[in-house]
Amino acid sequence: MSRTRLRRIGGRRGVLVGLLLVVVLGVVGVMALGGRPSTGSSTSESAPPPSALNGGGVAARDAAAAPAPAQVEPGSVPIGGVTRSLVRTAQLSVDADDPVAATRRVRAAVAGAAGTVSQESSTDSGAQLTIRVPADRLDQLIDSIAGLGHVTHRTAQVVDATEDVVDLGARVASQRASVDRVRALLSQARSIGDVVAIESELTRREADLDSLTGRLAALKDQVALSTLTVDVDKAPIAKTDNPPPAGFLAGLAAGWEGLQATASATGAVIGFLVPFLPVVALLLGLVWVGRRVARTRRTPAGGAEGPGA
Repeated sequence: MSRTRLRRIGGRRGVLVGLLLVVVLGVVGVMALGGRPSTGSSTSESAPPPSALNGGGVAARDAAAAPAPAQVEPGSVPIGGVTRSLVRTAQLSVDADDPVAATRRVRAAVAGAAGTVSQESSTDSGAQLTIRVPADRLDQLIDSIAGLGHVTHRTAQVVDATEDVVDLGARVASQRASVDRVRALLSQARSIGDVVAIESELTRREADLDSLTGRLAALKDQVALSTLTVDVDKAPIAKTDNPPPAGFLAGLAAGWEGLQATASATGAVIGFLVPFLPVVALLLGLVWVGRRVARTRRTPAGGAEGPGA
């Protein structure tokens, strides 16, 4: 072969080898890309369902925002490995020499215990306050107020509301899931009639959910904040047992008191007899008239017999 022909054959082989390398690299690249999820596939898998676009994601957000089951609610007390929800109330009555100053000190003690006075009725002779205070500070507040005067009445009550809290919590979760399902159906409605019917059902279920949520919140508020009723009264004046004075003046005072007592008793007797006086006078008058009539009848008869005799 000539050199020119060898060069042509070598050039053709080089072109074929280059094309073969390009094909091999293309196949390798396609296989590498095939093992990875495409951008469109990732977007399709992560796209939220229609219910999430219409509010169906509320349950997921609420679940993420809800506290972990192990978290202890304010006012709950771990007893025997179980967290109990206790509703505590107490009543306290205190006698103080200065009720106004004592009431001011009660307000200061409440503020120091991070509580609030929800209702108050005050006068110069006393006050009545209704206090909401964190459950873990109730005993401390009672001891502080008791030191302001003489305690005349002190009671406390504890109600275990654990079952009610658990029951309402389960009902709220179930009702919230029901609302989410109806919202998902609303996003899939195709006719006006379906939309109206589903919206009516959704409104009813949302109203039930709001009612259950409000009841659960109120019960948790009673567990977290205890109620204390405080009565502040004016302390009674102590009576001194002084012996009665002796001597002439003491006897004169005793005699004067006796005279007053006698006069009062006599006046009471006279006042009792006065209403009977007209009746007695009428009876006496009838007796007197009767006797005069009888005498008048006997006198003429006696005078007629006298001359005849």
